[in-house]
Parts: sequence; structure tokens; C-alpha cells
Amino acid sequence: MIAAFVLVNCHFPFDMRIMDEISRIPSVTDVYRTEGRYDLMVKVNAETEDKLRNMISRDFNAINGVDATLTMIIA
Repeated sequence: MIAAFVLVNCHFPFDMRIMDEISRIPSVTDVYRTEGRYDLMVKVNAETEDKLRNMISRDFNAINGVDATLTMIIA
């Protein structure tokens, strides 16, 4: 099992709908609203690193209002 934190940068102004949509993704375990360069910090789990990458590119980046993501795999 692979765990990671995904930092999410959203369109300005921040829309709570984005947080709600991300929280409904099955691999997501926690979503935190943050201040600063990134708007959200999301903890996700996946079976493999490839599945993690695919899930982020497919599910996160498909949400309207998500500008960019930064993935940090937990070692």
C-alpha cells in the first residue's frame, strides 16, 4: 500500500465544491483546507505508485477548478 499527501492549488476564489468532490474520491482518506500557496492537503492511499499517479491525473485533475497538484509520497 502506498500513501501520499497531495497538495492542491485551486482557482481563486476557493470553492468548497472542490473540497467536497475530492473527499468523495474512494482513495482519499483525509482532506484539509490550508492557507498559502496550496488550498488543500489531501491524504490518499493506493495499491501501487502507478495506480496512485493514474488516480491523481484522472480524478483530481478532472475536477473543474483544480489548477495544479503536487504529490508527496510518504516514505
